[in-house]
Amino acid sequence: MEIADAKKLSQGLDDFFYKIIHALDAGKDATAPTGGSAPCDQFDVRYFDDGDFSPYNIASFSSIDGVPPDKSVPAVMRLKAYAERSGWVITRFIPADDPRKGPELAGHDPVSGYGFSVEALLDARNRIVISVGSKCVRDPRDHRR
Repeated sequence: MEIADAKKLSQGLDDFFYKIIHALDAGKDATAPTGGSAPCDQFDVRYFDDGDFSPYNIASFSSIDGVPPDKSVPAVMRLKAYAERSGWVITRFIPADDPRKGPELAGHDPVSGYGFSVEALLDARNRIVISVGSKCVRDPRDHRR
């Protein structure tokens, strides 16, 4: 498992997030991303005295509000096309085959290790929900293999 440079990991996630936003091209700004780090539960997690833990991943969550279905569905399809052209792996695609439920798309970039999930909410919320995250990494203080 890779040892993290927290600053590079965070900057990489921000860059990945903005690639997603740019590819969606939904015509509206996304809310400021929120999130943070979380322990990778599939591994034996080590907790440090300062409250940090290892291994961990980081994630950000955001949305683009006020996007009607005639704009949000094409936005998700633009992201899908961008992801495929970029060599990203699509791990889930559920088309908008129900007028109440928009498309869902998830995948990851095998080069950077960052992943994403996007869903268009076609109900009264008219929102595109976005999450991005990193792969699991070790804190430099964690010397286990």
